[in-house]
Amino acid sequence: MHDYDYNDLLELYKNLGLGPGRVVYVTGNFGRLGRYYQNEREIILQDHINAIQEIIGINGTLVVPTHSWSLCNTDKLFDIENMKSETGPFTEKVRKMDNSVRQFHPFSSLTAVGKKSVEICTNNSRHVFGLESPFQRMIDLDALYISVGQPMERSISLVHHIELLMGVPYRYTKEFIQPCLIDGDIKMIEFYVFVTRNECDIIRDRNTKIMSKFREKYNLQNVSVGRSFAESLNMKDFFQSTTKEFMKDMYIWLKNDPKIRPYRE
Repeated sequence: MHDYDYNDLLELYKNLGLGPGRVVYVTGNFGRLGRYYQNEREIILQDHINAIQEIIGINGTLVVPTHSWSLCNTDKLFDIENMKSETGPFTEKVRKMDNSVRQFHPFSSLTAVGKKSVEICTNNSRHVFGLESPFQRMIDLDALYISVGQPMERSISLVHHIELLMGVPYRYTKEFIQPCLIDGDIKMIEFYVFVTRNECDIIRDRNTKIMSKFREKYNLQNVSVGRSFAESLNMKDFFQSTTKEFMKDMYIWLKNDPKIRPYRE
């Protein structure tokens, strides 16, 4: 007995909003979907890729997170060609595809495959988020955001891009200097991450309020597959909606407004 098969994957991704030529960012926990009709993990992951690419076609683009946070605060060498993704086996499989393009960032890179891969993942800023980041370019390209096997609240990292642009005071931009392999030479390069202020009494609410507000105004697709589900939203819709929510409440990402605010001093 199995819980889902390839035809179920095609139906899943179509019902989530995928179509020819679409740019799509995919993340999540694929193991939660249950038993596939093939038992080998490599076949399962490849079939997810095949189903997505079959739907979006040659003009579409698949984007995934290929983070390597273990390099952060270390002097380990970042080799963009060989550094494995630490964001799950699905993302590693996409990273290793012959025509994949990976963002040059040692801690928080994205990898794309398809027509817009170079446009999304090259000549980026050295910041994880913000202008000229892959996230901003995906918004501009009207990309779809898909979370497999877990609710959007658990995976919507796009919110941090909005936090940066809106200038939330409980975070700041931190500089890191990382050794990187470039054309056979090792170079020390500055990179930037938007981190929370340790001195603030921050309690995260896991995007509960933000997603509640979004669900009130926009269509968020939830499609069952196997033993679980997947969800999708339009990145541009989320960006516009959540930006307005931050205008109303700069602390909406938090469970409570912080009492300790060193940025007032």
